Order: sequence, then C-alpha cells, then structure tokens
Amino acid sequence: MSDDADDDPADRYDNGFDEPDFDEPIADPAIRAGYREALGRFIMAHNEVDFWMTGILSKAVRMIAPDGSLANLALGDFATRATNLQLLMHTAPHLALGNVGDGRLHELNGTRNVLAHSHFDQDPWDGTFEIVKARHRTLSEKRLNNLNAESINKGAEELERIASHMSAVFDFIDHPVPSEYLTQWPIVLKSRELWEMMVEEAAKEKTSDGSATPEQS
Repeated sequence: MSDDADDDPADRYDNGFDEPDFDEPIADPAIRAGYREALGRFIMAHNEVDFWMTGILSKAVRMIAPDGSLANLALGDFATRATNLQLLMHTAPHLALGNVGDGRLHELNGTRNVLAHSHFDQDPWDGTFEIVKARHRTLSEKRLNNLNAESINKGAEELERIASHMSAVFDFIDHPVPSEYLTQWPIVLKSRELWEMMVEEAAKEKTSDGSATPEQS
C-alpha cells in the first residue's frame, strides 16, 4: 500500500484559509463609527433648524398679515422656506430677525441632502473612504472627497449655533423693541412705521366697506 493511503483527504483541498497570514479586513471600525456619529449629529441639527425656521416664519407672517394672507410663506420645502426667510429679512427689517441663518441655510441644506442620499464607501483594509452619490438612472457616481467626520461635525456645529439663535429669535420676535430704541437704525424704524401704516390703511378700508354697504341698500 502506498503512503498516499495514509493521507487525510481533507489535506488535498487545503486552500490555506486557516493560515495566520490570511488577509482579513483590518480597517479600524472607529472610522465608520465616527462617521456615523457625525452624520447623526448633522441630521439632528438640520432637523432642529428646520423646526425653528418654520416657527419663525409662522410668527412673522402672522405679524405682517394677521388675516392669514401670507401663511403660505411658512410652507414648502426647506430651500423654499429659507428663501422666504431671507426675503422677509430684506423687506421687513423691523421684524428683527437678526440675520438668522447667516446666509448659510441653502449651502448647509445642500450638504444635508448629499449626506442623506449618499453611500459611505470604505476600503475594508486601509480604512480610507469616500462618500458616493449615485444617480440610479444612469448609474453614474460622484465621489465627494471633501466630506468626512471632521467636516461633517464642523457643519453640524454651525447648524447647532444657527438653531440656538433661531430659538431665541422665535421667543422674542413677537415682543418688539420700543420705537425710541430704534432711532440709531433708521431703516428698521421706517420699516416698522411703514408696516403700521399699511395695517391702519387696511383697517380703514374694512371699516369703510362695512359702513358703505347699509347706505347702498
């Protein structure tokens, strides 16, 4: 009998998978965990800004038009409401919105949309990663190398500051500063006077319409 008869049949199919030098993924799991934590922080901060922005717009349009004629300015998607908020800051400075959002809402919202709809593509061995935004119809990919845990946390921190500012504006927007304190900001004072005059004129028109009806009948 040959020596081959004593061999273990399993040895003939040994591919070396039990060898200690078999390549296993060695990427530090903390990299993925750090990205996940930064992503969650960013989305939560964005949601908070979204909440306060709607509240501010709702109060602002009620102050300008108590009849509800401008209520739609508080509706729409994030980008639409951010534009409406910017519009109010330019056309009604007496509302004292305090440049809330610092003109950064559109850019930060764009980053949020990329993060919410993109894939975290990590090399399982060296740990490097890219954020991949795929367009499913064409299967084209856009790799966004400038997004990482550090930059996402920085954006989240900015959103948190904006949300904190918005919270304060929401609390005080319907407690206007007395006119005598606005003399150093003429445009704000004139803005308030203009809106007050418009409200008075609208009230006069309603009164005159109501009194004219019985006379005509």
